[in-house]
Amino acid sequence: MFSQDGHEEPSDVQRARSRYVVSTQQLLVLGVVMAALVPASTVVDLRVVHPGEVPVSGAPAAMSAAAEVPADTVEAHREEISLTAPPAKGRDSGRGSVGRLTAEAKRSAPRDDEITVTSLPQPVDGFGTVGLTWSPGSVVPEDAVGADVRTLVDGTWSDWQALDVHIDDHAPDPASAEAGGARPGTMEAIVGEVDEVQTRLRLTGAQVPADLRLAVITPGETVPTRRESPEIDPAEDDAPEPAESAGEEGDVEGAQEGEAATLSAAAYTAKPSIFSRRQWGADEGVREAGPPDYHEVRGGFVHHTVNTNSYTQAQVPGIIRSIYTYHVRSRGWRDLGYNFLIDKFGRIWEGRYGGVDRPVVGAHTSGYNSYGFGASAIGNFDKVAPPTALVNAFGSLFAWKLSLHGVRGNKGSTRMGDGTFSHAIMGHRDAGSTACPGRYLYAKLSTIRSQAGAKQAGWAARELQSQISGQGYPDLVARRSSDKRIVVLRTDGNARFGTPRATNLIAGTSATLMNAGDWDRDGDGDILIRHTDGTIRLNRGNGTETFATGVTIGRGFESVSVLDVVSDITGDGWPDLVGKHPNGEIRVWPGRGTGTLGASYAMRSGVGGASQAIGAGRFYADDGSPEVIFKVSTKLLTFRTNGPGGLTTYSDAGIDTSAFDFILATKDLRGAATGGDLLLRRKSDGMWFAYEHNQSGGWDRKTQMGVVRGYDQVG
Repeated sequence: MFSQDGHEEPSDVQRARSRYVVSTQQLLVLGVVMAALVPASTVVDLRVVHPGEVPVSGAPAAMSAAAEVPADTVEAHREEISLTAPPAKGRDSGRGSVGRLTAEAKRSAPRDDEITVTSLPQPVDGFGTVGLTWSPGSVVPEDAVGADVRTLVDGTWSDWQALDVHIDDHAPDPASAEAGGARPGTMEAIVGEVDEVQTRLRLTGAQVPADLRLAVITPGETVPTRRESPEIDPAEDDAPEPAESAGEEGDVEGAQEGEAATLSAAAYTAKPSIFSRRQWGADEGVREAGPPDYHEVRGGFVHHTVNTNSYTQAQVPGIIRSIYTYHVRSRGWRDLGYNFLIDKFGRIWEGRYGGVDRPVVGAHTSGYNSYGFGASAIGNFDKVAPPTALVNAFGSLFAWKLSLHGVRGNKGSTRMGDGTFSHAIMGHRDAGSTACPGRYLYAKLSTIRSQAGAKQAGWAARELQSQISGQGYPDLVARRSSDKRIVVLRTDGNARFGTPRATNLIAGTSATLMNAGDWDRDGDGDILIRHTDGTIRLNRGNGTETFATGVTIGRGFESVSVLDVVSDITGDGWPDLVGKHPNGEIRVWPGRGTGTLGASYAMRSGVGGASQAIGAGRFYADDGSPEVIFKVSTKLLTFRTNGPGGLTTYSDAGIDTSAFDFILATKDLRGAATGGDLLLRRKSDGMWFAYEHNQSGGWDRKTQMGVVRGYDQVG
């Protein structure tokens, strides 16, 4: 793995948990709705390069209550009671094996073709979570098995209550590496503070499975606790530190005075407060080592954990540790299956490791883990109605998380993998035969969808910004060949150039010149310059074609080719950079305004033959994610993105670029809301052409903008 400056990082740094910083500033950008409908699909394998600190911005969501959290890592206590013997030697898979009962179980006399295996009562020392698992490969059809649990409290046994046995629904995706090491079984059942527990497995027309085990898990030894607010919290207003001054070429020669014409304000979706894995006491040595798997987020699934609703606020971290332990050590999954958990008090907790803002592949909805995230309510909502605080937390979480990936919270028909769902927010039962998330929580899905849609603030922060002068139409920035002065090339609203206007910047060491839009979110257009020494410096504008001294926001970019500003890929309200790493990967460097760029991560393994990246903003209006255009040989390939999920499908713009030397994208040249446009300069005579985009994904016209020569860099 490589750091931002291209140096290899140690493995412990690669696996370090991401820290998240936040800001409550509003983003100021010029909003335009782009259009055109092209179906998206598929697949990129993303790996963490270095988690980095990715800022999240916007007006804060409602604050979650503080929590009593462990002061240190806690390992849950697990007892596994063997109810049938493991497969005979040489039959490790258990396929075809008939389970032989141990002394810890009894078997009912067969009636017709029914068999019941019942565990002996087992003590529970703490807030208990239980489940049954059996040997992989045992032939136990889902429609032939049922399971139950009962508990003893003060000498009285409860009635038998059903355990959730949907073998193929609550699991990793089929054929994944994670599925290969998994044990079939029931979902976890939270039984709470009880004296003893007993389970039974009911089989109809099926053999008793080998290596049947009862797991009894408690939260672990009590450690000192402390009262904390959510660690992943947008209300912290932890703004980046100002970057150092460049103090070299690119400095101001003398600021011209004038009133800045600011870009219009654009909102973006607020991030809710989230308690981190550290705060529920996650022992990171329990989960599988190595980087998580990443893919895409096209929607989300609502779950519930089942059984007790009688828990206190202080017991929640222990409940999550117990679920974590059952999923990893009893079911054989690589980590906690859910991406998020929400307690009945409305507090949101980070689930599977990998970053709350990344498309981490979980093990919650088999067949759809690679295309949707899963959030589970702690409790049984087949028996009671969910509290309002819990429903509201789901609305806030789904609004924010889906917004990162450009998905409307109230979206209707949604394609996820091989399935098409009626909505982007679904209950687990919509993807399988399970009753999850319980009838009463399922009845609240329409409310969650409505809230998620209403709480999303739109996609204006992710659209291309091209203004420097603040005159209402896109601008280009260019370096004059004769004296290396930066010049603003205005456009006039009719796809023509206006009079060039010299700025106060000299950029003799510029290697790549970029129109950064409102990079620092102060309402005025800015310029980024990658210098020959590998630094990237921000020159802040004031709306009058006057720029401040350059500040260094990145280093080590001398060998990063194919670089451009791509509006907001990460969905946090800050414009970002996309470039081609020396190893061939296309990566995103999260922007932080005047702060140092965030650590890069791969968007995909590569775009073969890419010789230029062109930030396109939102060329298509059917989702909220921006696009990136790559020049490959003589073609322009427009790649859709899934926000932090990376590049997905692409289409060929159908433009032969062999005659052109400069290619870039702008907002609509005529100020309309019909998508961004492409500008290309013909090498032979310096004539610029505008390819004006339309809502169907094609080009309305090819317009001659005029001859502009004498510049060796344009952005």
